[in-house]
Amino acid sequence: MNEKSRIPDEETRKLLLKNLRQGVLDLQEFGFQLEEVQAGLDKHIREQKMKRLETRRENLNKVV
Repeated sequence: MNEKSRIPDEETRKLLLKNLRQGVLDLQEFGFQLEEVQAGLDKHIREQKMKRLETRRENLNKVV
């Protein structure tokens, strides 16, 4: 339980740092992909709202 942490050797530190940097890049890329999906969903929702407005306008014009 009182075992001291040892500092990894140079090669292991380089590998761990490389893996950490790769993980950061992967997360950034994933974030951009999520933003693209969100933008697509936002566009789809706007289109649905516009269709509903057009339908309401058409129905309103039919009544008059």
